[in-house]
Amino acid sequence: MAKQPRYKRLAGDPATLPYAARTGLRRRQRRWALALRAGGVLLLGLAAALLLRDTVFRGGQPAPPGPPSVSGAAPAPVTVVPATADLTKDPLAAEPAPDTAPRPTAVPRTEADILPQYRELYAQNPDLVGWLRVDGTDIDYPVVQVPGDNTAYLRRGFDGLYAGGGTLFIDGRCRLGLAEGETPTANWLLYGHNMAGGSMFGTLDRYAEADFCAEHPTFTFDTLYAPGTWRVAAVLRTELGADELPYYAFFDAADRAAWQTWMDALLPQALYDTGVTPQYGDQLLTLSTCGDTAPGTRARLAVLAVRIG
Repeated sequence: MAKQPRYKRLAGDPATLPYAARTGLRRRQRRWALALRAGGVLLLGLAAALLLRDTVFRGGQPAPPGPPSVSGAAPAPVTVVPATADLTKDPLAAEPAPDTAPRPTAVPRTEADILPQYRELYAQNPDLVGWLRVDGTDIDYPVVQVPGDNTAYLRRGFDGLYAGGGTLFIDGRCRLGLAEGETPTANWLLYGHNMAGGSMFGTLDRYAEADFCAEHPTFTFDTLYAPGTWRVAAVLRTELGADELPYYAFFDAADRAAWQTWMDALLPQALYDTGVTPQYGDQLLTLSTCGDTAPGTRARLAVLAVRIG
């Protein structure tokens, strides 16, 4: 019969155990304590590194390439309309219809066609499609796009490494006209996290106030090949699934009637009147983020803008 270990289980007061058992137990306890301390130091170091990356190194985002670009084209006229907000109207509870817009094929013409200030950035990351700058906020970041994939940059910095705030990105179903002969979608959806520290779209909610919009009615979003100035047309607050025709399902309109259907659904939700109404044929850009910083929130904030230059 095989000999059983002398101390198969150690129970009771360690002081009453034999000397060999006590010393073995203490060795194991010391090893566990050292392992826990090492794990704690590792976690603290990782947290400190992430904090340093998000604050000092902008979450893996490059520094702004230069002053805001100004388009040489004359601003297009905008139409002044009466206030259309109806904040008492209950939204219809319906899931958004799936979008059927073709997948983009954003193939650069040639690198020589890229605006000079973005060539080096494009060489670092060919997913770059533009740069967004909003005066009066902390928004001054590159914008990327991965056709058909809206998850690639949710938690990844422009440098490709993990970043809690991710990177601003255009919906993978949008066409930006970056390829020869490519027709842009009518509405470009640009997403960013609403970060509690104010990075990414953490300061976009300043547009919820009419006074801020009046002071900062325009912002710039340049694509790789053309500078662009945009004027805010409407600021919306909603929740996922709350609208019959939600802004995040609007990419294109087959004709003027379809366009007007979308405008009739979106503009009455505006928090205030900006004095601007989009017209059929205008290029739209929608900045979209969570309505608050709570994890898993279904609230959404959107700034709908029209290209004017």
